[in-house]
Amino acid sequence: MVVAVVLIAACGKKSDGVRGKEDAGVKVVAAPIALPVVGVDRIGRFNFIYDDGRPAFEKAKVAAKAKDWAGVKAQCEAALAKDVWHLDAHRLLATALAQQGDAAAAVDHLVTALAGDYYAYEDFAADKDLAAFLATPQGAAVTSVAQQIRDEYGKRIKSGLWVIGRRSPFRWPEKSGVQMAYSRGEVYVFDRETKRYFRITHSDHQVIGFARAGGELSVIGFDKVDHPADGGASSIAHPWLEVRDAELKLVGKRISLPAGKQLAVGYGPGDALVVGVDGVASAVDKTTGKLAKIAGLPVPRVEASLEEGHIVRVPDGVEAAWSGEPPVTSQLKTAAGGTIAVPESGQTAQSSVVVAPGGARIAFSTAVDPCAKDAAPSLYVADAKTGALKHLLTAKSRFDTRWLDATTLAYEDGDGAIRIWDAASGREALRLDERGGLGLDVIALSPAPLCKQAPPTAAGSGSAEEPLPPEEGSAGPVTAPQ
Repeated sequence: MVVAVVLIAACGKKSDGVRGKEDAGVKVVAAPIALPVVGVDRIGRFNFIYDDGRPAFEKAKVAAKAKDWAGVKAQCEAALAKDVWHLDAHRLLATALAQQGDAAAAVDHLVTALAGDYYAYEDFAADKDLAAFLATPQGAAVTSVAQQIRDEYGKRIKSGLWVIGRRSPFRWPEKSGVQMAYSRGEVYVFDRETKRYFRITHSDHQVIGFARAGGELSVIGFDKVDHPADGGASSIAHPWLEVRDAELKLVGKRISLPAGKQLAVGYGPGDALVVGVDGVASAVDKTTGKLAKIAGLPVPRVEASLEEGHIVRVPDGVEAAWSGEPPVTSQLKTAAGGTIAVPESGQTAQSSVVVAPGGARIAFSTAVDPCAKDAAPSLYVADAKTGALKHLLTAKSRFDTRWLDATTLAYEDGDGAIRIWDAASGREALRLDERGGLGLDVIALSPAPLCKQAPPTAAGSGSAEEPLPPEEGSAGPVTAPQ
């Protein structure tokens, strides 16, 4: 978690036989800092905002407002003694150490924070309390390695698997009525080479779904729910939308959406952004945040409620006789000339059919009644030319899928995990498992399809292992006092 910085001494050079004032003594130069390991090994690392180190860190923030740097140092170190992954404590401790003249230690903690969550702390150069430190050789070395970290993030994100992950399991509020409640989710990118997660959004763990188009990222989330006292379906009392550009910079401001039970987000023709609340579609002005009602929702799109979520899409390069709502079929005809007969239940849903880049393979899942006790859907991959089937998994899962390339399929397994299957070997290559759960496009209460005959039950509901938020009290990424 720490990065060493080495100081070297270099004598000044003479110029025309006269030593200038700048050459009068020994110059101290900071050696370049090696690129540290970037990202985190698991999403649960971001639980530091509610772990045992929180009381000490809250005291550190109070001390920082008073410019009590000795107090900041003591409390940040106490927080880190509870959780060495408390990145906010590393970041604030760096400022305290810089103020106390311990530049080498400040380097360690500042680089640790940047490596673990670059986008949370990338504005460190704007911290007035770090200005003197950044003007030193050690500060220049940090600035240099920060750019390397940024470039490494960009490289890993470009080829990585985009997911939503929870820092911990969702729990229903214990009280009824309209109140603060968060999904505990954020958007991350998983890099298969390093097995590390890179955090993309910093919404205070409020994300529920996202859509991407043309390098742009649109995220939906909430910070209030309406939890009825009669046990009826909960609704999202204060949903919101954020749009980020290709550099992951916020476009405009967070946009408040009308309250409702189901949200939707997607891109229409020309990458026009559209949101939906309970089926009512609105075009979004990304700059002003204004919504204008339109006729219908785009396809593809993400739909999310508190209880469940899924992606709505129509497969390219596949012909079928679709019927019903949602649309299902018993047979698929591919552009490669193959015919795929759906096994088991004899039906597949339109949204479950995904064609791999290049069209050589098609993934789909069988459609079954979620209320059927003795039946579960199965996920298959078919050869688009021959129709030959490869069974991947049978489970109580929505089987949201995404082709990462022509031979690599990612899919949800119904237990809150994401599996990665390799067509070349015909075997599962990797399983991503987080205690809080993972989703490819949306993360909701249950990773499995819900039977509408029974009310949903939240994982972890009523558990005493973690204090129920008010999560609105979390500070999110720390901003060093100005």
